[in-house]
Formats: sequence, structure tokens, C-alpha cells
Amino acid sequence: MLNFREIKILHIDDHLLFAQGIYSLLGNETFIEQLVHAQTFKEGFKMAIESKPDLILLDYFLPDSNGVESLRVLRKTCPKAKILLLTMETSPEVMERCKQEGAIGFLPKSISKKSLLEALNNALEDVPTFPVLTKSTPKPNSELNILSKREKQIAILVSEGLTSAEIAEKLFLSELTVNTHRRNLIQKLGLKNTAQLIAMVGNLKYSSTGN
Repeated sequence: MLNFREIKILHIDDHLLFAQGIYSLLGNETFIEQLVHAQTFKEGFKMAIESKPDLILLDYFLPDSNGVESLRVLRKTCPKAKILLLTMETSPEVMERCKQEGAIGFLPKSISKKSLLEALNNALEDVPTFPVLTKSTPKPNSELNILSKREKQIAILVSEGLTSAEIAEKLFLSELTVNTHRRNLIQKLGLKNTAQLIAMVGNLKYSSTGN
């Protein structure tokens, strides 16, 4: 039984078609006083200040931020808002880290309308919604196993903030070769840009240290 009061929802996701789908699912629900969408974290941050949402649906990967940093800022900016990750990200360590950073839920983008409504209701009642993780769940380190040894080296150096020229000098490669490797590894990992690569490698480092 869903027991909604009138609420304001902010959805932050750079995929416009997906955002339109969420609007079509929730836009006519009578319990929603306001449903607004932002395509970047910068835009979402501004909207969060202006609209003071009760719930924030947040994609983990954004063009100008990653889920952990977004959570930290939004938790400080809107301490009363419930934040649910609505994302394609699936690694257990990322889910756990987002939980530690204050997310109330972690939802797949393939979620049904019924399950989404239940998760929203749970969030308003301070009930977390996270996938059940088992010991057999694969570790995210496997995400880098598809890369060559050289690509792994470059991925790590990129995450440490080195430029292509600096990486080329360090590995005794040409800058053109480094740039080619960077494009290839981003494509292999299904990412959109270097910011997402840095976020992914950073999360793997975080999980390996057990922090």
C-alpha cells in the first residue's frame, strides 16, 4: 500500500529520452506536486537549491560529476531530501559506497513502474531500497579485466590526473599512441568520457583498500 503525500521530485540524468520516460511514468501521478529534470549536475544543483525537492533521482554517471561526489554535495545542500540512485551502475562496492554517502536507495534503470513507486514510498518512510548482494556477486575489478596490460596502466595514470603527454613520457610512448589507447579503453568499458573513467578507476581503488 502506497501512502504518498504531495512531494517534489528532482531527476538528474543526462539521457533525455530516459528522463522523458520517467516523466511519462510519474508525470500524471496525483501525489507529485512537482517533477523537474536536469541534464547535468551543475544544473541539478541549482534546481535543488531552488525547488527544495523531497526526493532526488540521481544517475551515477553524469557529464560533470560522478555519483559519490554528487551525493556528497546534494546531502549538504538538501539534507532533508531523500536521494535514490537510478542508474546502470551495478557494482556492489559502488552501491555500498553510495549507501555510506547517504543514498536511501540504488535502483536499476530497468525498474518497473510498480517497483519505482514502492522505492519512492520506502524512501519517504526512511526505508532503504538496495539490491540484495551475495558472495557470488562478481567484483567490479572484473570490469578492467577486458583491458590489455597497457590499457590498464594508462587507465590508472589517467585516474591519477596525468595528461597524455605525461603518460607518454612515463611509458616511453608517443602521445598519439596514448590518446589512441585512451579512446579504446573508454569504448571497451562502455563509458562516455574521461570523467567516467576516472570515477570507475577511483571506485576500484576505493574498494581494494576497504575504506
